[in-house]
Amino acid sequence: MMAVGCNLSISTVLVMLFIFLVTSTTVFSLGVHARAAHGAIDNEQDQTTVKETEPSYEVHGDVHDQHLDMNIDLTNMLDEMLNKYDGRIRPNAAGPPTTVETNMYIISGFSTVAATMDYNIMAFIRQKWNDPRLKFNHTASLNVDIRVVDLLWVPDMYITNEKDGKMHSLTVRNEALRIYPGGDILLSMRVSLTLACNMNLRKYPMDVQICHLTMESFGFRTHDVQLKWAKDNPIELNNEILIAEFATPQFKEVSFNATYVTGVFSSLRVYFILNRIYDYHIIQSYIPTFLMVIISWISFWLNPESVPARVTLGVTTVLTVTTLSGGVRAGLPKVAYVKAIDVWMTACLGFVFGALIEFALVNYLLTEEKNRKEKANKLSKASKEKSIDNVEMDTLNEGIQMKDRKKDGDGDASKTEYVRSWLVKTVRHRSVDKVSRILFPVAFGLFNIIYWPVCFHGYYDDRLAEL
Repeated sequence: MMAVGCNLSISTVLVMLFIFLVTSTTVFSLGVHARAAHGAIDNEQDQTTVKETEPSYEVHGDVHDQHLDMNIDLTNMLDEMLNKYDGRIRPNAAGPPTTVETNMYIISGFSTVAATMDYNIMAFIRQKWNDPRLKFNHTASLNVDIRVVDLLWVPDMYITNEKDGKMHSLTVRNEALRIYPGGDILLSMRVSLTLACNMNLRKYPMDVQICHLTMESFGFRTHDVQLKWAKDNPIELNNEILIAEFATPQFKEVSFNATYVTGVFSSLRVYFILNRIYDYHIIQSYIPTFLMVIISWISFWLNPESVPARVTLGVTTVLTVTTLSGGVRAGLPKVAYVKAIDVWMTACLGFVFGALIEFALVNYLLTEEKNRKEKANKLSKASKEKSIDNVEMDTLNEGIQMKDRKKDGDGDASKTEYVRSWLVKTVRHRSVDKVSRILFPVAFGLFNIIYWPVCFHGYYDDRLAEL
């Protein structure tokens, strides 16, 4: 029985082991087939992706090759043109003069300095001319490096009224060179200029200045080079330009020929009409001096015996007007003619100085009146102590002595004494103050009525007529 039980157990174990092996083999086979199938699908997708992307690489490669070929063609074309080019000779050297069209774009500027009679601007100066030697077959213009300009012929234009100037080079040379298929060349440059301007300051600060910028050919005469303003927009102003002292300038461009001993040269000129904004000067110069004149009149209402107050007021107003006048003139050139603001400052100084002189006269008359009263009091006291005959005798003796002095003394001294005596007897110090209270304001008002119309009348039109 035991032997039979052992045999059955061994047989059962063997059967179960056989079943496990068969099952494992089957699962392994199925996994291998599944992986093989997935691998085939992935390979097919990769091949499809490769097939789809390959044409795009071929397209980009063609475009790159086309650009490369184009660059090579342009480089060869430029080399070919420059190899045969002689920049020492102007275009059409044996033919008609080369026409150079010019225009300007003003970026900023018009800050004038009256003391040195100049103004500053920053601008683009553009020149365009035709050079048949630079024609090429292409549909578009060719922008080249600015270093190429050193190999080309360019106009020898210069600015005649330049005091100082520079061409900007930050971060590179601020120049541009463009060549068109027909041989047209455009050269643009950014420059900063300090230009001389012969200012007429007769009506400063209500003045209108006409400054100019003149360009000429330096070495080529009119039969070689002709300068012309561009037909469209020869002068352009930056819309955002801000000018501290003037209104937005107007301009007028002209062309002419300048004659020198060495020949006749083509020239271009643009006039800038600068109308000064005088609000600053009204606030800083005119109103303070106007108030100083009015303040000086306060002394007419002060008590004549208040000597310290009236003297201090008079001297202070005189010194204030003198200081203001010196500050205004410090920023102006020393010209041979009188300016409008000089007339104003001188008149204001005259009025405040006149008020100071008026007090000196009032104080003198007041002192003389006091002396006369003292003498009269002494005379009345003496008449009480002396008889009437003695008083008359003394008066007669004084008259005789006075006549003798007039005969023996200087004639000018006698006249001065007579005027002094008449002034003291006729004019009273209080009447001088009363008259001054009316006379000074009326005189100053008449001065203003004449001054301001003369400063403004017709000056703008007269300046424009000079063009």
